[in-house]
Amino acid sequence: MASASEIEKTISSVFGGNDEESTVTQFLSTGYPELDHALSSKWDGGVPVGRLIEIYGPESSGKTAIATQIMIAAQQMGGFAGFNDHERSFQQYLGEGQGLDTSGSKFMYKKPKTFEESMTLAIQVAILLREKKLIAPDAPIAWIFDSLASMVPQSAMFDSKTNKEKTAEQRSMHDNTALARATSAHFPAFAQACDDLNMCAVFLNQIRMNIGVVYGNPETTPGGKSPKFYFSQRISLGAKPIKKDSTADADVLGSQITAKIIKNKVARPFRKATYRFDYNEDGTGRFNVHRSMLDFLVAEKILKVSGAYVEWTDGKKYFRGPLSEKLMADPAGLDQLKALLPAKYEPPIVADVDIEEAA
Repeated sequence: MASASEIEKTISSVFGGNDEESTVTQFLSTGYPELDHALSSKWDGGVPVGRLIEIYGPESSGKTAIATQIMIAAQQMGGFAGFNDHERSFQQYLGEGQGLDTSGSKFMYKKPKTFEESMTLAIQVAILLREKKLIAPDAPIAWIFDSLASMVPQSAMFDSKTNKEKTAEQRSMHDNTALARATSAHFPAFAQACDDLNMCAVFLNQIRMNIGVVYGNPETTPGGKSPKFYFSQRISLGAKPIKKDSTADADVLGSQITAKIIKNKVARPFRKATYRFDYNEDGTGRFNVHRSMLDFLVAEKILKVSGAYVEWTDGKKYFRGPLSEKLMADPAGLDQLKALLPAKYEPPIVADVDIEEAA
């Protein structure tokens, strides 16, 4: 019988040594430390590079805003960002307002017609960036697909005989299941490509309701079953309006977003984070990170409250709104808030999740 060293030497001489593990070494921030911690157990973490991510929720729940922050994070690390707009609704000036660099050296915006074209485009650009050494080897690539529900498979878009785009009359019930078949066929290879190319692929998604569900969560997401297995993280967003006052016709100032981490392969799943998304007078919106962090620090009893006032580190007492504005106007305000984050923290756990949703 051969010794352990002889077995290892013989096998490695024929098949080589073990491959390197697919270990996550980089994270892209969502722009809000509490959410980053829920995703990665680190205040300076976020979504993992080299993996597939899903962010889903109802309309106006801040999916695109988080995706934009992820692209900004990739650019700040010397990387590249891409946005495939299948819903044809992305407005670049809003991204620029958040800090997105839309110049061609840092960003690509495309409107692919089909699911397959979208997948191929992202991979080809990533390969070009790596092979031509256009960015540093460890610089991340972030690619956003908006949305998975709006990605039309080639079999549903074009007639297989004429190769012409189908008319409404030519589409059938068979086309309704085309997206599920496309994800099942392409996601295995696409997940490998993301790992090889150090690319974080973020799929925004809509929600649907399963008919006839009496018990449990009736919500589901388009794309079939296979994406749920290939996504390393699934983030479910929900929104509640923030009104100026308690009257029925009060102005809506923004939304309180609750992010539930339904699936997580890089940290503990089923955590959640809450933050504010404010609406501006011009119709745009923004993460109110300063106010959200103030609310978090008060809830965790890190900052003391006296009635409606918050006691700040300068010894003075402020209402939350004016204190948030004061910190926002101070270039060092965000760093002051981050310095108060606890070294040890366990995010709240999602209670209402079912097994199939978290697959």
